[in-house]
Amino acid sequence: MAFTTWAALKSKLLDDLESGAWKYKSYSIGGRTTTYSSFSEFKELLDFVEKKAAEEAGTFSARVYAKQGGRASTVEDD
Repeated sequence: MAFTTWAALKSKLLDDLESGAWKYKSYSIGGRTTTYSSFSEFKELLDFVEKKAAEEAGTFSARVYAKQGGRASTVEDD
């Protein structure tokens, strides 16, 4: 399969996962071809591609942890 978009690759990976064809497939991304031999390797690829597809679609949001900004509260005396 030639790489077109992350969303298309994600769809193909999910189809292959459902059919069991992932065991016998090679995937090409950016001119690099890899054949996966275990489910954990395939799952790592799927997680990576899902993240890239979300970034591509603009639905990705990084986790941001809020912390105290260091502002001191002020009280005005009348």
